[in-house]
Order: sequence, then C-alpha cells, then structure tokens
Amino acid sequence: MPDNTNFKDRTEAETLTSSVAMQKWGGVASFLMAAALIVSGLIYLTGNLRDALGPLAYSLADFLYGPLWAASLVSAVSALRERIGQRAARRMDLALLASIAAACAFVAVACIRSANRYYHLGHPELDLEMSSTVLIVWTTLVAGVIGAAWHFLGWAWILIGASAWTSRSLPRFLSGLYFAAGAVALFVYLLPDIEPNAVALGVMICLWQAILLWKSA
Repeated sequence: MPDNTNFKDRTEAETLTSSVAMQKWGGVASFLMAAALIVSGLIYLTGNLRDALGPLAYSLADFLYGPLWAASLVSAVSALRERIGQRAARRMDLALLASIAAACAFVAVACIRSANRYYHLGHPELDLEMSSTVLIVWTTLVAGVIGAAWHFLGWAWILIGASAWTSRSLPRFLSGLYFAAGAVALFVYLLPDIEPNAVALGVMICLWQAILLWKSA
C-alpha cells in the first residue's frame, strides 16, 4: 500500500512538472510567434533582393514566417489545450487540428517564395521579373496559400476564444480578442488587404498569450 502511494505521488509530481514545462514552452513559442510576424513583415516590406545580403535577409524572413512560426503556433496551441483541459476538450482538439493545417500552409508559403526567388536568381538570362505571366501566376499562388493559412488560423483562434470564454480559463478580453482576430483572419483569402489587420491582432494575442502562459507556469 505505501508503495502504491509513493508511486502515485511520483506520477502526480511528474505530471505537474510536465505541465509546468509545457506552459513555459508555450509562453516562449508565443513570444517567438510575435517576433516572427514583426521581423519577417519588416523584411518583406523594406528588403531589397539586389543588395549583397538581400537573398539572405529574405531567406531569414521565409524561415521566420514559415517553419518557425508554424512550429511555435502548434506548440502554443498545445499549451493552451493543456491549460484549458477537459473544460472544452473537443473544441481545443479541433483548434489544434486547425492550427496544424494553418502551420502546414504557412510552411508551404515559405517554400514557394524561396523556390521562386532562387530560381529567378539562378536564371537571370530568362529575365523572369519582366514577365507579366510569371508574376501573375506567382502572386496569385502565394496569395492563395496565404489566404488558406490565415483561414485555418482564423478557425483556430475562434475555437480557442470559444473554449476560453465558456471555461473562463483565460481573461475575458483576451477571449474576445481571439474572436476578433479569428473573424478577420477568416476572410483574408477574400480581402487580402486586411492581412495587416490580422497580423496586428495576431501580435497582440501572441504577446498577451506569452505573458499569461509564462506567468502561469
């Protein structure tokens, strides 16, 4: 009997330690998400591909906006899923699935941008930058995958907001912010010009989420 009690105590202690570690990693991932959105956005807006370090800067932006953002997104949602727990288990399972779909789409965007850029740089004799057909196809493809990524992310945010609101596991204002950001993100594929609004709301969510998860650990 004492052995069973000791085993139970160790198991509970290990579970608690694992939960604390997950919350901390979720906080770190949320901060990285905010940093990735800000830094990659600045590079895409102000970078010059013809500079000596232009290709390297754009490669960094692709990494931040793609793989790093994707991995951080899934990690953060996993931490939120554990925090909310059984109080909204099904909705958080769906939110995690939606975030994985969004993460895959963001990685696809980064891969398309990178492959296109290096093909252009590797074949200057083709003068692809002056081809309207190539530019239209590339722009349409990238915009379409970005729209899909934000759409899935929108559903993830709405599901997280609904789960947090009903379970009261997150501040009410943050839950409302999830709803607002999700509603905007859902329609980026229809209205590409609202993407900066989705990014701004996303940065706000990520920073608040980072502080909340880190402090709760």
